[in-house]
Amino acid sequence: MQTATALPIPDTSPKTTSHTSETKAKRLVSLEQFLLRYTNREDPFKYEWNKGVVEKKPRTMNRNQLFIFQNLLKRFLKTNSFAHDGALICEIDMLLPKAERTRRADIAYLSGEQMKASRDGVPSVCSFVMEVISKNDQINEVAEKLTEYFADGVQLVWVIFPQIQKVEVWRSVRDVTICFGDDVCTAAPVLDDFQLTVNEIFA
Repeated sequence: MQTATALPIPDTSPKTTSHTSETKAKRLVSLEQFLLRYTNREDPFKYEWNKGVVEKKPRTMNRNQLFIFQNLLKRFLKTNSFAHDGALICEIDMLLPKAERTRRADIAYLSGEQMKASRDGVPSVCSFVMEVISKNDQINEVAEKLTEYFADGVQLVWVIFPQIQKVEVWRSVRDVTICFGDDVCTAAPVLDDFQLTVNEIFA
């Protein structure tokens, strides 16, 4: 299993070159400033860094979605990765260098090595990500996330639709399995021993 490791933070200081009028109207911050000011904010919003611009969005994990996370976590606690200090975490910041931005994934897997590295506050690319779709999500943004995730080394994405109880298991932007009911959703090749049926996810 390939384990993603923390990536060095690139030089993200705001450049002095000319910008469009739209960009000039926004206050640019470096990635270092963003991580310091926005990572641990306790308010009803989540923040993402996009090429120097801080994007403010409503938190999407509601009470029903937290029950989904609880079902996933119960199964994850039985995995070999958990025994070796891996973790399944809600709303974790990921740095996507190729996209020049951060994304706050709804749920993501961090290996034991990534958990140790995260103590220094440096975000890394998670190999397994889950997006739980809410009424605030737009289909174009979900597609954009998938493209960015796989371009920056994510190996597996589950897109979870609570309203219709469907799970899309993406292994690349061209490889997807649609799951309903008793269909088994597997996290292989990232976590060979983590799998649940759709019914178990929404139980």
